[in-house]
Amino acid sequence: METKTAATLFEALTSEARLSIFRLLVKYAPEGLVAGELSRLLDIPKTNLSFHLKTLVHSGLISMEREGRNTRYRANIPLMLDIIGYLTAECCTGNPCQCQAYRAASDVDPRFLPLRTPPSHNHGGTRPMHSTPSPNTTADTPHSEGQRTDEQVRELVRANYAAIATGNHSCCCSGKRSGQNDPFRLAQSVGYDAKTLDRLPEGANMGLSCGNPVAIAALREGQVVLDLGCGGGFDVFQAGEKVREAGHVIGVDMTQEMIGKARKNLEQYEKFTGLHNVEFRLGEIEHLPVADASVDVVLSNCVINLSPDKAQVWREVFRVLKPGGKVSVSDQALLKPLPDNVRGMVAALVGCVAGAILVEETRALMEAAGFSKIILTPRSDYVRNMQNWNDPLYRQIAEALPEGRELSEYITSLSIEAWK
Repeated sequence: METKTAATLFEALTSEARLSIFRLLVKYAPEGLVAGELSRLLDIPKTNLSFHLKTLVHSGLISMEREGRNTRYRANIPLMLDIIGYLTAECCTGNPCQCQAYRAASDVDPRFLPLRTPPSHNHGGTRPMHSTPSPNTTADTPHSEGQRTDEQVRELVRANYAAIATGNHSCCCSGKRSGQNDPFRLAQSVGYDAKTLDRLPEGANMGLSCGNPVAIAALREGQVVLDLGCGGGFDVFQAGEKVREAGHVIGVDMTQEMIGKARKNLEQYEKFTGLHNVEFRLGEIEHLPVADASVDVVLSNCVINLSPDKAQVWREVFRVLKPGGKVSVSDQALLKPLPDNVRGMVAALVGCVAGAILVEETRALMEAAGFSKIILTPRSDYVRNMQNWNDPLYRQIAEALPEGRELSEYITSLSIEAWK
């Protein structure tokens, strides 16, 4: 997003009334509100409301759609996320190259570790060693509209998932975006049974799954398990019950709000199961706060596609696995390349679509990281279910495809198994 564009959007929100309207429409996304509801909820006279709505529609921050005698207004969530990405692109130091990652050492709680620059940092302007970009990144080209640096991608994802964790935004990969598809129903559709779901702490299942990596992991008592992008602990808690007290499960997430939610859920898990075998660490999956050769099984559920440096993720997975250790991952992958206009959509990025890569590219990255025995199994049910449920985000992405094309032609849920 260019500064001039951002300034125009901020100008549209300088009115207290317009800011209140936009915030309320974000709260009620994706269904939106009709003018009468907005007037009543905000106590704004309809004559004044009409002026403010026209200004917001003209800016692009909201959309309008006639419904009989009423007009429905909806917040432009992808544009809002673009604004967040613009604001956070320079991170805390004013230089995205100097943004620092949390790293763990030994058994020290990552919350109390100092920040330090990850190994891939460099000051010379050339690509650092071991920092091969994924096919979807534009790290070597200047940032322009539709092209985002690795750090901008991370900040967009981080902001979106922070909002999910705090309840200020609906899920992006799946789930709780409409009354038609709730997290429980979606989890069942990708292979989780009702009995297992009922045992989870309240709030652990946020509808962010695209498969069931725990099922294909065949976990055993006593194993050490790592979950990449653990969210509220959905798969972590299930793994914990399988490895029992003799085992250990580590959940890693780069979003502080998600880690906070997971640690809160941990109290329920320990009280219900009597187990004390789970912990959560703050960190990026490209720089895992986990020791070398210390993990028996690595899990991940609809997360790796969000990383702008998937090659580095797979190198880290290989590093932390013990010899003979297993990968058990569910993720989104492409059956054929996405059109450029879809790949550039923020909604498609945080919706686990634009960041996905071809199935065979996944295999190539894993082989380059050191894996030899790799099993990739496409599963079309997930995308088909999301379309059948008329999921708003998937509908938006599908509408951007060339005429006559279906989203299921391009993207699939992928079960990934591999051994070190």
